[in-house]
Amino acid sequence: MTTDSLIQFPPEFSASAVLEVEALAPLSMVAKMPGKYYATQPRTTDLMLYAMLENALGWHIGPLERTQMIKLLEKRFGGKAQSSGVGYQSLLQWHIRFGPVITPPLQQFDDLWTQHLKGKSFADGSRNYDSSAIRFMNAKRSGTVTTSDAAKARKGGDALTDFKEGEEISITVLRPYFPQYYSSPTPRGYVEATEPYIIQLTTSLQVADALRAAIEDPAAPLYLGSNDGWVDVAWHDTDYLENSSSNSSHG
Repeated sequence: MTTDSLIQFPPEFSASAVLEVEALAPLSMVAKMPGKYYATQPRTTDLMLYAMLENALGWHIGPLERTQMIKLLEKRFGGKAQSSGVGYQSLLQWHIRFGPVITPPLQQFDDLWTQHLKGKSFADGSRNYDSSAIRFMNAKRSGTVTTSDAAKARKGGDALTDFKEGEEISITVLRPYFPQYYSSPTPRGYVEATEPYIIQLTTSLQVADALRAAIEDPAAPLYLGSNDGWVDVAWHDTDYLENSSSNSSHG
C-alpha cells in the first residue's frame, strides 16, 4: 500500500487483528520530553505503534511531505492529528484503532545512553576533533587561553597557532575543526520484557492486508521507543467485526 492510496480509503474498521510484539532488546519508551533523565513507561503509546508499523511499510517520509499529507488527511477525514513530544505525526492514525494492551512482566533499570547534542558546549563535549586543533585544545585545558561565544572574532593571524597567553578566543574559531554533534552520557530508563506484548487493533481490510504483508517482510528494522529497542512482531488475524448492518439487524 502506498501513502497516496491511504488517503483514498476512508477509515473503516471491519477487520481485527492481534500484534504479538517480542522485545529483542531492552526498551526505553519515553512519552514526554525529558529533562536530564529519560524516564520510560512500561507500555508503548499509540504513536510508537504507528511509527513501528510505518517502518514495516517503509514509509520514511520527510517532514515537509509528511506535513502536507497530514493536512490532506485532516481535511478529508476530519479531526486534528496527534503529535508526539518530538513532533511526530502518523499517517496511519485515522485508519487504525488500538485496543487493550497486555503488558508482560517487566524488569526496570537505568543505564547511561549516548545523547547527540549540538550547541555551544561542543569544545568541551566532543572527544574527537581535527589534529590541527590539538595544540590549542591543550592550551585551553591548561587555562592558557579561554573560549567564549561572546568574544569577538579575531582579526588577523591564526588563533589556533599564534594565540597569546590569557587571550579569550571566539568559540566560532574552533567550529570547523569539530564534528557537528558531540556525545553526552545521559541517564535513561529501560524495561526488559520477559514475554511478548499483546496488542489488539482494528482497521480496514485493505490496511490489514498491507500490514500483514509488511510485518512478514518489513522494509526496515522494527523498534519501539528509542531506535535501539528492536522488536520482532507477529500478526494474528481474528474474526471480522460485525458491520453496522449486522448490528442493526440484531437491534
